[in-house]
Amino acid sequence: MNYGNYEDDEDDEGRKDRRGRDRRRRGPFGDLFNFGDMFGFSDIDEEFEKMREIAEKMMSQRGNRTSKDPFVYGFSIRQGPDGKPKIDEFGNAKDYFYGDEGDTERSEWTPLTDVQDTGDKVMVTVDIPGVEKEDIDLNVKDDILIVSVEGKRRYKKKIQLPARVDPQEADATYNNGVLEVELNKITEEMGQSIEID
Repeated sequence: MNYGNYEDDEDDEGRKDRRGRDRRRRGPFGDLFNFGDMFGFSDIDEEFEKMREIAEKMMSQRGNRTSKDPFVYGFSIRQGPDGKPKIDEFGNAKDYFYGDEGDTERSEWTPLTDVQDTGDKVMVTVDIPGVEKEDIDLNVKDDILIVSVEGKRRYKKKIQLPARVDPQEADATYNNGVLEVELNKITEEMGQSIEID
């Protein structure tokens, strides 16, 4: 018996719970001086907490699922134009655990995407392997590109673009599971002339 260590009286679960609470309160970056909020790391802490919740739910419900697809969840972190981290999620785990669980035979995947602003154009790359070109549906409205696929696999994602684009001047190619969309930006000078009667 060790009289100098009060933790000996705690069971292992109590110790793990206390450490977990302390770690969540502090965050993975040990935010002693509150730098997390200053540099946008608090967003990352929230995303890690969401991922932990998803993983726990996946593990607790793994025997209840009927889908033959594997669970996939991933993320990409990049620095946005405002200097803050931009977190892009992909996979099918969130759809199964937080979406409509009635359709578990074919889950809907969120594809990994990349958006590049090249000045007068916006280039969008979408990873959607395992589908046919004919199953891909693209829609653009103002500054949002919607990619949806209904085929052997289902994909859907609304992609926020950095500017308004002209859907009439868009080019798209699909090769080896990669969809590339090139969109022309709408400039302020663009408009449509109105004829006066």
